[in-house]
Formats: sequence, C-alpha cells, structure tokens
Amino acid sequence: MDMAAGIESALEALRSIGAEFVFLCHPEADTMEKCMGIGLGYGARHCKNLFLKNKRGTDFRLLLMDPDKPYRTSEVSRALGVTRMSFGTEEELFNVLGLKQGSVSVMALANPCAREAIGNGSLHVVVDSSLLEWERICVHPYTSLATLVVKTADLVRFIESTGVDLAVIPV
Repeated sequence: MDMAAGIESALEALRSIGAEFVFLCHPEADTMEKCMGIGLGYGARHCKNLFLKNKRGTDFRLLLMDPDKPYRTSEVSRALGVTRMSFGTEEELFNVLGLKQGSVSVMALANPCAREAIGNGSLHVVVDSSLLEWERICVHPYTSLATLVVKTADLVRFIESTGVDLAVIPV
C-alpha cells in the first residue's frame, strides 16, 4: 500500500466510527524526541509505539505506552502471560503492519496486511493503562510525516472495531 492510500485508509477508519480528529503535516518525526512537541497545542501528545514479537516470530504485539516510562521486556511479558518478547524486525513490521520503522502506529490496523494478521490471530494490541487517562492522543497515520490528534476514547473504539485482541495493562 502506498503512503496516500495508507493515510486515506487510516482517516476512513476513524470516520467510519464517527471519530473527530485533527490532521497535522510536519517534518519527519520518526523518533519520540522529534514527536515531543507535536499536538501539544491540542492538549495531546504522542504515545510510544513498540512492535514486539515472540521468539519464533509467530505472535506479534503492538504496544502503546507512555513515552516517559521505560520499556521493560520482562515486566510487559509477565503482565501479558507470554514468553519474553523482543522487537520485531523491519521486514516483520512491513509484513504484519505494512509500515516502515519510525512510523509505527495503531492506525496500521486499517491496512489489509494487519487485518489478515488479526484474522489469523497473530497480531494483538496492548495499551498501557495510564494512556486511558489522556483526553487526546497523537498517532501517525501510516507515515511519520503527519500526525492525527484523536480523543483517546475514539482511538480505543477504533482499535476495538478492528476485532483485534486488545489487552490493557499497567506498564
């Protein structure tokens, strides 16, 4: 899927559930440091998005967490009741979510390859429970050259609308 089609699928997915959002274009923001100021004027900020996998590369987790918290593999794996997770490769990220490094986002659940992974049970979403306290959240819409500012409740509704297995845990 090309960038324009990926962005449009993300926007259409939000529109289909009646979510309101703000679309912001900006210079490449492919690290948390570059994302820090984006969305603040809307009372929102970016969450950290990590693409994780099991040792065999058959079970993938997209983790959304507070960027101020450190990621501790053993704690997250224990909370999920799974064996130790590691970071997915660039190739796996593209095959499962249709994304490149630096643009990891839950909005990729609108992509056909992600829907296939959801359907076969190999893709799951994990949300840090502290994010649910945020009124608004920023996510990339398929590219790190843009940001969507969305109500957190609407983002959760979008995730649930995809049928993906969703876990909410404290990180």
